[in-house]
Amino acid sequence: MMREKRRYLLVMSTNDIAQGTEKVFEVGLYNAIQKEMGNLYFKANPKIVKYIDEKKFVLRVGLDGYKIAIASLAFVKSVNDREIGIYTLKSSGTIRALLKDAK
Repeated sequence: MMREKRRYLLVMSTNDIAQGTEKVFEVGLYNAIQKEMGNLYFKANPKIVKYIDEKKFVLRVGLDGYKIAIASLAFVKSVNDREIGIYTLKSSGTIRALLKDAK
């Protein structure tokens, strides 16, 4: 059985993600992405892997659905009833390569 291939996305939000509320933000973001992607959500299977600072974080997605995930992030307008804009800054196959440009 082959392992699942993944892509990592460096993502920036327009609003700060308050420390201590990361789990609430994650659930809200997953719901917003699922609303935009519909049934294709399960192909991408997004997961926040690491928070870099108040606005940047690393999102892990499946290789099959990563282009759809990038497109759907652009359409997310609110998370947990807070207006927010989400931008994909970079895409990579490894977290290490992604974090070189993150700082």
